[in-house]
Amino acid sequence: MSKLLSMALVLLCGIGLLAAPAMAQDSNPGNFGSIKRNGGEGAADTTLGKKGLVFTTDGFELKLTTRVQFRLTYQNEVGHGENGQNGRDFINFRVRRVKSAFSGYIFQKEFQYKLVLTFAGGGDEIVEEAWFRWAVMDYINIQAGQAKLPWNWEEITSSGSQQFVDRGYVNEVFNQDFAKGITLDGKVGEDVSWLKYWVGIYNGRLKDSDDFRNADVTRISDTFADGLVDGDMMLNLRLETHPLGDVKPSLNDGRGDDEYDKVLFAVGLAVNWFVSGFNNANIRPDTATGATGSGRSRTSQDTMAFTADGHFRWHGLSADVAFFWRHTEFHNRGRNRYSPTSPTHNGAANNTDMGITFDVSYFILPKQLNVGVRYNWLNADEHWQNGDTSRRAGLRPDATEIGLSVNYYVHGDNLKLTFDLLYVSEQLASRMDADNTGSTEGLDGVYTSPPGRSAGSIAGESSDYADTWIIRLQLQWIF
Repeated sequence: MSKLLSMALVLLCGIGLLAAPAMAQDSNPGNFGSIKRNGGEGAADTTLGKKGLVFTTDGFELKLTTRVQFRLTYQNEVGHGENGQNGRDFINFRVRRVKSAFSGYIFQKEFQYKLVLTFAGGGDEIVEEAWFRWAVMDYINIQAGQAKLPWNWEEITSSGSQQFVDRGYVNEVFNQDFAKGITLDGKVGEDVSWLKYWVGIYNGRLKDSDDFRNADVTRISDTFADGLVDGDMMLNLRLETHPLGDVKPSLNDGRGDDEYDKVLFAVGLAVNWFVSGFNNANIRPDTATGATGSGRSRTSQDTMAFTADGHFRWHGLSADVAFFWRHTEFHNRGRNRYSPTSPTHNGAANNTDMGITFDVSYFILPKQLNVGVRYNWLNADEHWQNGDTSRRAGLRPDATEIGLSVNYYVHGDNLKLTFDLLYVSEQLASRMDADNTGSTEGLDGVYTSPPGRSAGSIAGESSDYADTWIIRLQLQWIF
């Protein structure tokens, strides 16, 4: 009964707020993650406007913007099989994000900068972005510092411009997060952007010992002893074409009455490659012999990731689709090189993962009320591990995510209320890499840590599933 009352409370709150009287709409809602090319024109003096507080003097501009997201979440987990987790549920209020951004230009409008500080979300680092940009011309610009890596569309779309309160399951498996390095970018075309490109070199900072993505928001020094600097780098390239006009980085068509009848579409391709030191004795058992005298890990991994995405906008209707593919290979260094006669290379074989995302949204009332649906599918590789040929191991479960969202915009993205409902089904691997013992802990999910398959399902050649229902209501304000 308590579960039903909790769900009813969330639904009533969402319906009540979404049914509130319409208020005046912002004719140009702020895009928190936008970058002005070639400086752009700023306010004359000091202005509290649509996109924050702006200070302008001769040769200098400072724009201060703060974004807050306050969220209510109800989550109910339902497990199938002997290792089910029925009843593991919760209801929780949370300040999901608090971010302040300082941006503008110095000396000349082509010398641009941005600093984003984050004060909520669970991380230890408060500096999320810190970069300097020389906007030379449309064809080429140079940026140095730390920023969101321009790899896949959904991740580089600001969390303030999402259709759901958070990005999807597959994005959380494949995105490349923040990175420190140097980026060259530009566009070809005057009336339309026939080609946009981003290419750069960055630190190759492994997300985790069983998560082969980049994640370089942590502060690191120039010393080898901190265990993070391992002489490894990452290369990244993204290409886009917008043949009918630029598609704003978002997951809906929020254009006004004077624009939304124009058809827009864009296509993007991106590739990412990086090598990093790697230390997980359960995947590569040679790591148990310890590090070398220099402190360098005896094992390494290199990962090649690819994504292709398409985006369509017309009359308040938007459709976004993306495909992801990632291949990881493991290597031993020095005297720990594997025996070429071993079919498993004395450890895990290569991993190949892939996924698909599909999002559709429609503005029932232009710039005021929209609804959206989401479909995510993940095929996570299962592999032989530590020479064990009797069972399969997996880093992540295969997963399907289906969602419904409703957004009510009071002043565009600057003041909005979002309600969403998600159903996530995870097909469990037979054992985890965390301790390689077949225990029921250690598999990496997105919304929860699912158990492993039960002994009975393995013996019966059947599957266990972890199903999760999630209801979320979020208020966002940007000022």
